[in-house]
Parts: sequence; structure tokens; C-alpha cells
Amino acid sequence: MTAIRPAHNLFSADHGTNTPPYSGDTQAIRPRVRIFNVKYSPNLGDGLLSECLEHALVRCGAHDDTWSVDLAGRTAYGPGAAGRGPLIRALHMLPTPMRELAVRLPLAVQSRRRWRPHYDAALPGASCIVIGGGNLIVDLDLNFPTKIALAVEAAERRGLPAFIYGCGVSSGWSRSGRALMRRALDRRILKKVYVRDERSRLLWNAEFGTEFDLPAGVVPDPGLLASWRYRIEGIAPQTNNGRRSIGLNITSPLAVRYHSTQQVETEALETWYRNLAKALVLAGNDVTIFTNGSPEDRSCARRIKADVQADLPADRIAYVEPETPAQLAGLIGSLQGLVAFRMHAVIAAYSCRVPFVALCWDPKLDSFLESVNLEKWLIDPLACSPRSTCGVLETAMSSGIDAQVHAATLAQASDSVAILKAEMDRAVAETHR
Repeated sequence: MTAIRPAHNLFSADHGTNTPPYSGDTQAIRPRVRIFNVKYSPNLGDGLLSECLEHALVRCGAHDDTWSVDLAGRTAYGPGAAGRGPLIRALHMLPTPMRELAVRLPLAVQSRRRWRPHYDAALPGASCIVIGGGNLIVDLDLNFPTKIALAVEAAERRGLPAFIYGCGVSSGWSRSGRALMRRALDRRILKKVYVRDERSRLLWNAEFGTEFDLPAGVVPDPGLLASWRYRIEGIAPQTNNGRRSIGLNITSPLAVRYHSTQQVETEALETWYRNLAKALVLAGNDVTIFTNGSPEDRSCARRIKADVQADLPADRIAYVEPETPAQLAGLIGSLQGLVAFRMHAVIAAYSCRVPFVALCWDPKLDSFLESVNLEKWLIDPLACSPRSTCGVLETAMSSGIDAQVHAATLAQASDSVAILKAEMDRAVAETHR
């Protein structure tokens, strides 16, 4: 992505709370935005990007009454359902046609009892909606196509314009999933589409954009603004004992299998994690084991922690469970290096200029690394030994993240939100003529 000239005042303007949301001058419009995403997912990376987008929109001039509507109907951060892991395992074992049949009734029940009422209750007073942030344009067991269709229908009933912003798009759409998305797009309230990488742009245009004359633009992921949103400045110093603090961000083998095509054996990946933690300590580092919060990831991380603590000095291994996006960002910002599968752990690290090694598992992660020209920091854990991984991390920490490129990338992320805000102003002004 080509860097856009920084708009230095976007995050410093003091916008009062008493400004009216509309006026005859579009420059004075302060739209009340409802951002539909999965903010309160157990995966705190979703909350991180949601909070970044909310903050950026308000700083760009959206009304203070701008907030996220969780597509699953959640209203607070939490650890997630204990039965999520067995459910994922059960669905993963079913052939695709049987999976679709298995989810139809639960989706219909939740749509009627929970999701539609939740969306309707969020929209009074709103000016527009944004389907914003995360890998939302994906047909994984019809989940997001169902919810996006319901959100668009709710906006249409209120006469609100809609936008897609900063989303990832995946391949592998079912006939039912396509039908749900086309039903939403047929309502013609979607004004602009902005996706988070070139791969997503191509997929969107092939699946929907060309057919509905809604070509996608590419914008940086809102999570890149984490260091601005959470006021994390500079590169963290080494610990008092002179050792570097390295984060090992754990993703369970179950999640890797469910969200990618990789055939990962549980014992093989967990052994790799354990050996990597030991190799990092032997190389003179302290290791902090943590996750982005999903229940299956936390269960895996606790097993890893128990095993490595039995073999290593207690003061060299820490285990932390962040409970909010701010805690997750603060932890990542305190590190000197990171090894992670989860994309928003990697994005937060980039935002805080923490060097990292990204573990390939999903094309969305590859796309992000390409966008910041750091593909050399991406490795396949199934093909790269823990010792070699330590070498890649050492190289990353030695070279660091270029300050000028980093500044331009974050400026582009904020300027892109300003472009969205300008499009909102036009759409809201049009609806009030």
C-alpha cells in the first residue's frame, strides 16, 4: 500500500460532546456510527481492532455516541463458553454438507431470539452503520453471512446508509452463504467497501463487487492504531536483569486446524511450543506465555506453561492472561520480541514497533506481512525448528521495524479512517435532504 501524507491532527483534535450531529454544512456533520463487528469475542484481538476503529472515527469527527455492536449479541469482554472447543472439534469432523445442515437450526433460532433484537435495539439515534474490522466477510458455517444479512436488514428498516471497512474476505463460499450476502447487497444501502488487503479486494470483487458495482478499496487494518489508541510510546527497555522479554503467543492446534487448511497434530505443535520456550530461555531471554484470549488457546497455553515451568527456572517463565484489549496491547508493547500465530498479536506488535516472528497458518496473516514488507519474518512452524525460529527472531530484533516506514503506515491507517468519515458525511447529508 502506498503511504498517504500524514494528517497529524487527527488524533489530537478536541471534539466537544455538545455539537449537534447534523447541520446544513456537511463539514459540521458528526454522524452517530454503529460499528458491527465481534468486539466482545473471547479473542481480544477483535476487541483491540474495534476499540481502535471507534477511537479513530471519533477523533476524525464522528459523534462521541459512536460504538460497536457485537454481532453475536455480547455486551462485555469475557473468557467465552467452555464448550466452544468440543463444538469446533465436532463441526470440523463433519463433511461440509452435513456441517451446513447441522448449523441451520441454531442459526435460525439465534437470529430470531437474540441477534435481530440486539441489532434493532442498537440503532435508534444512529446515523449510519459500518461493518467494520476483522475477518467478517467469510462463510464459516454460515455464521457471518447470516449476521451481516441481519445487520443490513436492520439498517434498511431505519433508512441508514451502510459501509464495510477494514474487513478481511475469505474464499470457499457455499451456495447458501453467497445467497445471504447477495440478499444483503440487493437492498442497495451499502455505499462503499474497504477491505484490509489486496487478496481480500480480489476476492470481494470476484464474489460480489463486480456483480453489484461495489468495487473494494484497500485500507490498513484498524488494529495498526493500537499504539496510538492505548498510548504506548517507544520501544520497551530490557528487564532490570538485562535479559530481553520475549512473548510466546499461543494458538491451540484445534484453532489452527479449524481456521486453516494446515494438518496440525496436537502433540507435534505443543512439543514445538515447549521446545521453542526452552530454546528462547537458553538463548538468554525471559519468556512470557500468553494468548489473545480464546478458551481453547488458554487451555493449550496452560499446558505449555506447566510443562516448561517444570524444566526451567521459575523466574525465566511467566504466564499472563490479559482480560481486555488494553491489557493485551500493554503486554505486547512491553516486550522486546514476539512469536505468534494470531494476526492481531502481530499487528499490535508492529504498531508498538516490537519485532516479531509470525507463524503462517492463514492467508490473512501473509497478506498483512506483505503490506508492511516483512514477509521475511514469516515462518512455517511445521518446517522450521525452534532453534531456527530463535535465529529468525534474533535477526528481526537486530534489524527492528523501520521508524519512517512505521510512521507512514500508521499515518495511512488514520488517514484512511478520515476518508471513511468523509464518505459517511456525504451519505448522511444525502439521507437528510
